[in-house]
Amino acid sequence: MNFMEIPVHESCGIDEQLVTELMLARDGVRLVRKPSHFGSGLTLEYAYKIGRGLHERLSDRGFQPIGRKIGFTNRILWEQFQVSEPVWAYMYRQTVHFVRENHQRLSLTRMVAPRLEPEIVLKLRSVPSGEHSVEELAMCIEWAAIGFEIVDTHFADWRFTAAEAVADFGLHGALVVGTSWRVDAEVPRHVATALQSVKVSLKGSHEFIADGEGGNALGSPLLALGFLARVLSGQAWTSPLMPGDVIATGTLTAVPYVRGGESYRVEVAGAPLAPLQLDFSESTND
Repeated sequence: MNFMEIPVHESCGIDEQLVTELMLARDGVRLVRKPSHFGSGLTLEYAYKIGRGLHERLSDRGFQPIGRKIGFTNRILWEQFQVSEPVWAYMYRQTVHFVRENHQRLSLTRMVAPRLEPEIVLKLRSVPSGEHSVEELAMCIEWAAIGFEIVDTHFADWRFTAAEAVADFGLHGALVVGTSWRVDAEVPRHVATALQSVKVSLKGSHEFIADGEGGNALGSPLLALGFLARVLSGQAWTSPLMPGDVIATGTLTAVPYVRGGESYRVEVAGAPLAPLQLDFSESTND
């Protein structure tokens, strides 16, 4: 696969060329050279500004934000991906799919190198601010569900810094959300315990792939939400969280590559979350 080359000049503010090249890579389903290839150290702060530029371009195309995804909440994977902190990115109505009968079919034709992340997805009833216990964070949630995020990168070999991941649309390709468990009438401590201790098992068409648990997301999906709220409170240039936002809290298992024609299922124990089946349509993008 050919590469696009990206010049980076932070002194000019948000680099419109970088934003343009990443949009072209998304549209063309192709790779780009990483900014670090040119000896440019992309900082996390600047990467979020690149992400803002991409968000504005997508918004101009009619993409409607529906919430945020949090990436790299699973510390087990930090060494593999050479990162040391979580990150966030926007998700959109055009990229988030709510399933019927716990089953979804999805095409990968617009993905370069897709991988699959079983996650806990939350919908906000209210917005947390400041420091909160997991029980207080549970009171901010309307529902929880199991989900699959399909993550993708336009950088070769899945090698990047955390800043480069942020600049690359936060690696967000799509999110599939299973049947929700309404928690707004539940005892907050029960909700917090269930989401922290929930067990998930990821299976392919004919084989077991990986186990995981809620605690793999920064200790709890609710703590991941608290992290996101704190980070956003310090980023005055971005929009705040809002009631009704959907939050994907990060992978609970290893992250397998996926291809068209494959099927995956995540089963859940320890919380009243429905299992989820995802079938990928046959794809020419192999």
